[in-house]
Amino acid sequence: MNDMCSNAKSTEKSPKKFGFYRDIMEWITSVSPGGEEKIDPFDFGEAAEFKLPKTLETEIHRYLMPYTLHPEGGYVAYISNGRVWGTSGAILTPDGKLIFDLSPEYDGRHNRMMTLEEHPALHRRKAQEHHHLHGTAAVLTFCGSHNYFHWLYDVLPRLGMLRMLNVPFESLIMNPNPHGYFVKETLSMFGVSESTVICTREDLEYQADRLVVPSLMMNSHYPPWTTAILRTFMLPGRDTTLHSSVRIFISRSKASARRITNEDEVIRHLEAYGFVPVCLEDWTVAQQVQLFASARAIVSSHGAGLANLAFCSKGTLVIEIFHIRHIVPTYWMISNHNKLDYYMIYGQEDGTRQDRFSGLEDFSVDLDRLEQTLCLAGVTHHK
Repeated sequence: MNDMCSNAKSTEKSPKKFGFYRDIMEWITSVSPGGEEKIDPFDFGEAAEFKLPKTLETEIHRYLMPYTLHPEGGYVAYISNGRVWGTSGAILTPDGKLIFDLSPEYDGRHNRMMTLEEHPALHRRKAQEHHHLHGTAAVLTFCGSHNYFHWLYDVLPRLGMLRMLNVPFESLIMNPNPHGYFVKETLSMFGVSESTVICTREDLEYQADRLVVPSLMMNSHYPPWTTAILRTFMLPGRDTTLHSSVRIFISRSKASARRITNEDEVIRHLEAYGFVPVCLEDWTVAQQVQLFASARAIVSSHGAGLANLAFCSKGTLVIEIFHIRHIVPTYWMISNHNKLDYYMIYGQEDGTRQDRFSGLEDFSVDLDRLEQTLCLAGVTHHK
């Protein structure tokens, strides 16, 4: 067919051997009418306003500039005899062709998303194992699902879509997550038993009687609906027996990257204002949800734990500290979703080698700059 790129004469290593569709619509228009293949649209709501951060900085990164988001609508795709390939869980048509917009891949060496031409599903060898799944299998695979933010914002809202549309399924296909203590706990909050979960694996291909695949959140630019659905399912499951400080500092001392080199000094400075340091690695998800829901002021460097800003109350003060060469608007976005009182400052480079990815570099915090930001935010000393 003209709307599909394929080449039956390609060699084993040719990226064109299996063929692909750039998106689900390209595939759905190619199938014969009358089958069970379909796409149900999903409305992510009205336009959202994103406001400029409050800051002392004279230069604000372009990623943090105000704008209006008109969310692109999502969908749930139904694919009869659809396939799921490999560890990352690429979505394939019944005849093995990649559906690219449902199958993102990340290049960890160069810290970027892969292009279509680079996608490993186009270079794959025939899988050594094939498992057939009876009934309907929902697919929530995502290349970054091992990360807490991506789990919350790229996986769980898609499960929320299925819940809101009352889509039944017998099994749930996900990526393996050996470090994801949060998986079982959050699935329970969404009413899913871990016994229904099937994990992807290298050199393994699943084929189900019917695949149900929600669209990706990042393709709709994470509309406010994503935060709202997390609140709907997760706030009721918070640990309300927990009594914590209303002013917290999120420590990254146990992280492997992006640590604050003078964190001890930062903590001592913040303690004068009543801030209590917290290592989120020591807390369950239910406790983290309660911690952020009850907080009134939060100081933290950029990190996945700030995904819990989803559970904060309107007006909660947030001060996010960025590495000056690694500005990502993720938590500014969530703060705008929840109408939080958001401030930002830049950290200082600590002299580590410049050829390293800046998103992994440690940095220091200028205490005078932090003090000025606290004053700007109206934070008074603890009495």
